[in-house]
Amino acid sequence: MALPSLNGMRAFEAAARLGSIKDAAEELHLTPSAVSRHIRTLETTLGQELFERGFRQITLTTRGSYYARCLSEAFEAIWRATDDVSFYDDPRRSKAHRVRILCVPAVLNLWLADRLPGFRRQHPSVDLEVLTSGKRANFDLAIVDEFDYKAGPALTLLIPLLLTPVCAPELLDGPLPLRTPADLIHHHLIHECETTRWKRWLEQEGVPGASPKSSTILDDCTVIMRETMNGVGIALADTMMAQDLLQQGRLVAPFRSRHLYPAGIYLYQRRSVGNKQDTSLFQDWLLDEVAEHKRAMAIA
Repeated sequence: MALPSLNGMRAFEAAARLGSIKDAAEELHLTPSAVSRHIRTLETTLGQELFERGFRQITLTTRGSYYARCLSEAFEAIWRATDDVSFYDDPRRSKAHRVRILCVPAVLNLWLADRLPGFRRQHPSVDLEVLTSGKRANFDLAIVDEFDYKAGPALTLLIPLLLTPVCAPELLDGPLPLRTPADLIHHHLIHECETTRWKRWLEQEGVPGASPKSSTILDDCTVIMRETMNGVGIALADTMMAQDLLQQGRLVAPFRSRHLYPAGIYLYQRRSVGNKQDTSLFQDWLLDEVAEHKRAMAIA
C-alpha cells in the first residue's frame, strides 16, 4: 500500500510519545483539533484505530503501540541525520550548545542546586540555562514531578516518591514524645498543598482517620523545609527534599517507615538532543547523581 500522509504520521507519533494531543499540538505548532484530524485521517487510511479514547485521555492500542515505536525510531534517525548534515555542511555553525533545563523548584532548590558546582568543575565549557517554568518542549531536558498514571512514554522515571516524616532534632527532646506514628497526631503537621499525603501515610501506618492537633498547608517545598527546620512542626518529605538536610543533621527522621506515593520525579528529553554532546554530558552526570542519591538513601 502507499505510505500514509507524513502529517498524519508526525501527529500520531508525537501524541503517542507525549501521551497527549495537547502536548503534541504544542510541539508541532498546530492546534489540538488539527492534530486530532491528522490522526483520524491516518487511522482511516490504515483501516483501524491506533488510540483507545477516553474522557480527556488517550491510550495506545496494541498495534498503535507497535506503530508508534517504529515511527519514533524512524523520525529519530531522520532528526539525527539532519543534525549531522547541517553541522558538517555549515562551517558557520558553532559547536557550542547551551543546555536548557527545566526543573521543578523543589528538586532544584533542595537537591540539584548544591550539586551543579560539581558538574561545572567537571565540564567548565558547558553553558547551562536552568529555569523552573515553561513548556517542556522548549527545553533540552526537563526534570518534572508527575503522578504515575499521567506519566506518558516521553517521561523516564528518575526517583519514585518515598515519603517519611521529618522534623527538627530538638523536637525529639520536647514534651510530646515521638515513639510511634500514632504520636504524630499530637504535633503540628505541615502539609504540601493538601492533606491527602499525610492522611494516606498515617493510614498506611495503621492510624486511620487521625485528626492532628493543628496543621499548616503550604505550596512551596523549600518553605516547608524551612518551617520544619525552625521547629514549627513535622513535614512529610520525599528523599530528594530531605537527603542533604538529614545528612547535615538539620532534620531527623523519627521513624524508619517510608511509604511509596503514586508519583515520581521524571526526566523528559526533547527529541533529537541525544546527539548533542553537551546535553548528553549533563544527562549522564545527572543520572550518576541520581544513582548516588539512591545508594545514599537506600532506594532499590
